[in-house]
Amino acid sequence: MSGISLLPVAVSTGSSENSVCYSGPVRTDGPDGLEFRMLTLNCWGLKYVSKLREQRMRFIANELGTSDADIIALQECWVATDYEYLRQRTHKRYPYAKYFYSGILAGSGLVILSRFPIESISMAPYTINGRPSAFFRGDWYVGKGIASAIIRHPSGIAIEVFNTHMHAPYGPGDASYVCHRTSQAWQLARQIRAAVERGHLAIAVGDFNSRPDSLTYALLTKRAGLQDSWTTVHGTSTEHVLPASLSPEKQITTLGVTCDSLLNTWRADRNISDAKRLDYCFHAPHLSTVDSVDVTFIDKVPGLNVSASDHFGVSVTLRILPTARSELASGREQAEEGARPPNLPLANYESILDVIASYLPTARAQQYYRLLHFWISIVLVVGLHVGIFWVKSGWPGFLVVLGSTVIAVTGVIDGMLGFLFGRNELRALKEFEEEVRWEMRRMEELLNGTYEDVGSVGKPR
Repeated sequence: MSGISLLPVAVSTGSSENSVCYSGPVRTDGPDGLEFRMLTLNCWGLKYVSKLREQRMRFIANELGTSDADIIALQECWVATDYEYLRQRTHKRYPYAKYFYSGILAGSGLVILSRFPIESISMAPYTINGRPSAFFRGDWYVGKGIASAIIRHPSGIAIEVFNTHMHAPYGPGDASYVCHRTSQAWQLARQIRAAVERGHLAIAVGDFNSRPDSLTYALLTKRAGLQDSWTTVHGTSTEHVLPASLSPEKQITTLGVTCDSLLNTWRADRNISDAKRLDYCFHAPHLSTVDSVDVTFIDKVPGLNVSASDHFGVSVTLRILPTARSELASGREQAEEGARPPNLPLANYESILDVIASYLPTARAQQYYRLLHFWISIVLVVGLHVGIFWVKSGWPGFLVVLGSTVIAVTGVIDGMLGFLFGRNELRALKEFEEEVRWEMRRMEELLNGTYEDVGSVGKPR
């Protein structure tokens, strides 16, 4: 399976060594040619687990082949044959495509399709992303992360698209993985701010597995400086509306619900109050605005009478602001915008530190008990090997050897998890905590007027 598709081209669109060319037709809707359409969808394409996967993925591919979106971001496209069929159906309309590889099993499941040239790509795995011991959940093994692509709009502006699928919640308490998603949002926000400093129009899309009232959402809208496309169009007046007070249809049109809707056949057994919005398209409000935003892929698959995925998609029509075009197309970076401090309230920093503090005991306990199991298993294996001299041959001897083998294997596995993964996770949490405290101190100094910008030292006033 080829991970990237770049068709033969004739006209160069950039001087970077990573740039590509584009010879296909370009649609520039609107009188100024500054409009473009984004679409994001979690495909629910896990092999052996997702029901009717092949039929649904073919339906999705066929629909995308005639889509009016300019850039498409997919999540949970985990099977090679599904991606190959997707490219067969979409390569004419979307000559540029990237399947992002990551993790041990299946891959990240992230795909970006584009009608505009993709100039460069990157994949940044999340530093905190589940635990290998939770093999039945799989988040750690697929290597979730941030897939990014710098895409050259026909106006000349560089759009940097960040496609992600954050760690899923599996229940209350430790199973909610709030600390993991908060860390992932912090990492994504840092990359978005760097993109803005480079003079790119940043767009973050995907399945964030987080509601609008979460720390994840706050980090993207305040620390990264992006705006939720849904609230750009619909405002924030519906933020406190309870899903249970609306019909399933109104939940979609009023709240933008994309997950656990009763209209989704794969979630029809859920309570009406479970409906939520987890899929987003965030944009940079100082460089773009939103003309329209809609929940899509609501219709059922013909002949199967099932939903295309367990999530609905989000379709957004964005418009680049004329001021962004004049500044960015001429090659000048938004230095002042990029240098601005995060607009994250101090209370949010405290909340992040509380989340880290609440998870640290779990991380330490995971490491401690796995290492304890390792050392105990050594004692048991030695004891069983000595004791076999007093055991009769035949089945008793076989059971002692079998027990010794099982104890040795599980002990070594837990020892590796404790020594390697346990230490790595604790160090990643420590680094996360120090980054938060560092930025928090800087924000406090700015608010108190005691922060000194080293870049301004020696400059005339």
